[in-house]
Parts: sequence; structure tokens; C-alpha cells
Amino acid sequence: MQKTEHIVFKRAAKRHSNEHHGGAWKVAFADFMIALMALFLVLWLMQVVDQQERKAIVAYVNSASVFDEGAGNPFDTANSLSPIDFGGEAADLSSHNAAMTIKSFFDGNGDGPERDALIPGSFETQAQLAVLASVVEETAKQVSAQGNISVDITPQGLRIILQDDFKQNMFHRGSANLTPFFEDVLLNIAPIFKQISNSLIISGHTDATQFKSKFSRSTNWELSSSRANVARQTLIAGGMPSNRVLQVAGMAERALLNKQSPDASENRRIELFILTTPAANIVDALFGTGNPDNILDKARSKAQFNQPVIRSDFINHAQPTPSNSPQPLSHL
Repeated sequence: MQKTEHIVFKRAAKRHSNEHHGGAWKVAFADFMIALMALFLVLWLMQVVDQQERKAIVAYVNSASVFDEGAGNPFDTANSLSPIDFGGEAADLSSHNAAMTIKSFFDGNGDGPERDALIPGSFETQAQLAVLASVVEETAKQVSAQGNISVDITPQGLRIILQDDFKQNMFHRGSANLTPFFEDVLLNIAPIFKQISNSLIISGHTDATQFKSKFSRSTNWELSSSRANVARQTLIAGGMPSNRVLQVAGMAERALLNKQSPDASENRRIELFILTTPAANIVDALFGTGNPDNILDKARSKAQFNQPVIRSDFINHAQPTPSNSPQPLSHL
């Protein structure tokens, strides 16, 4: 019989180079879930907050820093005014860091709006105050704070307004702690007061929202006063002589800039009023410092000197009465 050979074909299984799959897909899936949760959180915030609260959130995110040790937990709402009112801590002046490095200005050459171009002395006339206003405005440009600083020239002096806007908050809500942006603004303005000898009034203002704290009975009066005092401390830390300050006042919500919208951000502000010498003398006299050269004492003395004299009294005092003559009834 003829032999037949059977040919057997054996197919080898294909071997995959990656027999064991890694966990990369888990990381990608986790990232996707986090992004989805963030989207739902944003949609929820857009639903439950109003326009003013959205501005407060944006301002806080722009000004807050994870490296700011004094900021605390931004999501701790134990002392907040509302669930999205970040940073409702009570005023603590001891936490103010006055050792921040002051940004350098550009060197002045004697001309233009540089600080070094100011001639040291007292600024009294409208022209002098206009030069001072241009220096303040130029300083605001150096720190990108044009929208947060406004300057008004008045017959009594120069009014500098530092206020919130929808991007930057000067203070955290319910707190007297300066945000880093406005602290830098005040530190840059402070050297201007080395060149001028005018007296200064610092006033703090709040909006119409009533400040409430679970741990104290503080109101907008205490809050505005604390904020004005923090502004004074920051200016002094920046190089302003302490004797420039004539008065520090808290005005609460009694002097609103935007009365149509009492809760508007522009109502939350610090005002620096640089007084002319006559205006400073009036303020000084109103609070009775006992200065013999103040204008009220001079006016009082001049009024007494110019009082009319009764003619009969003048004759009686001018002509002595003889000793043997009867005394007038008024002398008995």
C-alpha cells in the first residue's frame, strides 16, 4: 500500500505585547468626573446667587491667594453673612502685615507727575492741588488702580477716594483686613505725604448692608472705624509721617456715593482728604485744641473789642465822681 503523510497545520495564538492593561483610563475617567462636578457646581452657583453675590465671588477669587496665611479657609461660612460671603472673620488689626515690600516708582527728574518732582511744602492753591492730583493719578496707573482711585479738587483741599469695584475688594466682607492689591496701592501712595505738610483726614465708609457678627455686637460704625485705622497704619508703614493725620473717622453708611443702590460696591471705600491750612484750622478749632491762635478765638476777641459802648456808662467811667457828691444809685 502506498504510504500517505498527513500534514498538520498548527496555528500559534497571537501574543499581544500588552497583556496586562494599565490604569491610565482610570485617571482619565477621574479627571472627567471632576470636570463634570465642577460644571454642576458652577451651574448651581449661577442659579442660587444674585448679581451682587456673583461680583463678590469674582472679587474674592481675584484678590485671594492660597499663599496668604492670614486668609484662613475661604469656604468657612461660620461667621459669614451668607453661604457665599467668603471671609466673614471679625476685624483683627494685629493680623495686618505692614512689612510688605513697597514697589519702586520711577525716578523723577524734576518735571512731570513723578513724586520726586513735588516741591516739599504746603499745597494751598487750586493750581498746587491740581499738580498733586496728577501725581496721585500717575501713581494709580503704576499699580493698575485707575478704576479704584478717583481724585477731586475742592476749595478745602484734595479728596482721594479709594473704592471697591467688581474686580477688586478693598477688604474682605465683614473684615478690616486689607487685600494685597489695596495694601500695595496705599503703600505706593504713602511716600507722596513725605513731600507735603498738609494735614490729612482719613474716613472709612461701608455700604448699607448691616454688619452682623455672632461673636460681638459690632456694627458698621465699628467696622468703618477699624478700616480707616488700618488705612492709617498702612500709610505710616509706607513712609507717611504719623503727624500728618489730623483725624481718623468711621462714617458707616451715612455718606453713600450711590444712594440709588445703597449696597453698591462704590459705597465701600476709604477717603483721604488732604486739607488746606484754613480748612485744617477750622477742623482744629471745632474740636477745641486750646490753640490761642486759632481763627475762632481771634474772631471772638475781635467781636468783643468791637462791641458798642453805652454813652452814660462811658461818661461815668471817664469822669470820676467827687468824694463829697452823692453817689449814683447804680453804685449803691
